[in-house]
Amino acid sequence: MYIAYGSVQDNSHHGSTKLHTDLTDAVNIMVWAAARQQGQQGHALWHIFPQAASPVICDYLKNHAGYSESGNPIHSQSIYFTPAMLDDLATRYGVRAFTIYQQPGEAIYIPAGCAHQVCTLVHRLNPPRELTIITTGKQPDGCY
Repeated sequence: MYIAYGSVQDNSHHGSTKLHTDLTDAVNIMVWAAARQQGQQGHALWHIFPQAASPVICDYLKNHAGYSESGNPIHSQSIYFTPAMLDDLATRYGVRAFTIYQQPGEAIYIPAGCAHQVCTLVHRLNPPRELTIITTGKQPDGCY
């Protein structure tokens, strides 16, 4: 069960779940979200990148976003792509995230190995469900 506090999607804030990948496919169901101002329904903003974009994302974070630690910047779970960073990534490398607005009662499927981040625009509850998928045993190429 994830309980996420609300955040703001702008160039000064860093979402509620920073960029990372999961080793297994996952389904995230939003079961509740607080109402926004003016009574609007609360929701979460997801950015899910294609798995094949992981090496490019790593390159961008190391060369243009100031990531200087050793190791994989995606696995560090220390970075959140702001709107300005998303625009810069698209301009420099042509990589765009799938952008999804999740409402209460909706499920989001996140394929294994796809870098993703979430900005919860209000407080919410999500019981994530990890999927066990039988595969050929071959790991996808990427930034692992």
